[in-house]
Amino acid sequence: MKLRLLIILFIISCTGNNHELSPHESAAKAIHDSFQSGSHVPLVSETNPSLQMKDAYVIQKHYVDLILGDNEIAGFKTGLASRKAQSELLVDSPISGVLFHSGKQGNNSELKLYDYFTMLVETELGFIIKEDIKKPLKKTEELDKKISAILPVVELPDVRFENRSHSKLVDVVAANICSSKFIMGSEHDFKKYGSDNIDIKLKLDGNTINSVSITDSMDYQKELLLWLINKQLENGWELNTGQVLITGAMNKINIGRVGDYDADYGHLGKVNFKVR
Repeated sequence: MKLRLLIILFIISCTGNNHELSPHESAAKAIHDSFQSGSHVPLVSETNPSLQMKDAYVIQKHYVDLILGDNEIAGFKTGLASRKAQSELLVDSPISGVLFHSGKQGNNSELKLYDYFTMLVETELGFIIKEDIKKPLKKTEELDKKISAILPVVELPDVRFENRSHSKLVDVVAANICSSKFIMGSEHDFKKYGSDNIDIKLKLDGNTINSVSITDSMDYQKELLLWLINKQLENGWELNTGQVLITGAMNKINIGRVGDYDADYGHLGKVNFKVR
């Protein structure tokens, strides 16, 4: 009887380990394995040319779940934020991804360029979740109850595709919009500063390489924030107190270079970092 029980348990354990991966799970594993080995991220569109955006988000979810084995979600990010960029790519909405705690860097951090395949430098706005968000929001006026703070954020994505010219939007989404490191500045009360004009200047070694004024576009930032919240709920993620939401690059996206960076957000303060 004891021998028979051992045989049954052995058969069950073997069956459990032989789970055949779905095409989406296989694609996610290939992306995850590329990060683990430090190699280029594969283009999922090459193995499945008919891949749709909804499929790309499923792959992203599987990929992020693999990362979460030894990591935590710090927040969520918007990509393709500008209407101009969306128009050029013939899409009618931004895209979204996940930020990890391992990517969170402190102000005045020093980063190594050789840790990246292609570093991008993006000046963005971040928003801190005040309380868990369980249901989709219907209008931007509801944000006052759900968001506690606004803050400067510099995101530093890593584009790891070998053939960037062949990559499609589904590749970018599946690979979690190239999420890597991000640097957060000081937090400010959202109700007090959430409607203010903001002037942003990004300098490298004292030379201005990007500047933008957020005036009427602050309303658009709130629209992006609303979209991101609802999109991530739709994608099956939990939006929890203290997580950060970033709403995409403001104006120009710069290629990362060695030097001292100074991102001045006016009354919201500065984000400083070095790339070596």
